[in-house]
Amino acid sequence: MEEEKKKVMVAIDESEFSLYALKWTLQKLHDSLLNSELVLFTVQPIVDYAFIYASTYGVTSPELLAAFQENQKKTAMALLDKAKDICKDHGVISLYYLFELVENIFGELVSL
Repeated sequence: MEEEKKKVMVAIDESEFSLYALKWTLQKLHDSLLNSELVLFTVQPIVDYAFIYASTYGVTSPELLAAFQENQKKTAMALLDKAKDICKDHGVISLYYLFELVENIFGELVSL
């Protein structure tokens, strides 16, 4: 029976501290990561849209809300792209990343 790979998860945000934690993990746990799956996880805060409703007198177009959500998704993807580059620099050739955005979880397998 084939042994299931262990998973190592690193949570990242927009701070340099989390990117440092990712680099530390890649350097200090390099041997462990050779036989494990690396999972990057980030959460974007749910935006309080109350200001939009107030500024539009309660009549907010769905397109405006969709634009805000799309911007959040782009921000998360840019953060994960930066993390992917760090992983690539440390010899990690594939990883799994997740991010939570507006109460939905998106996941994608990435090959660098």
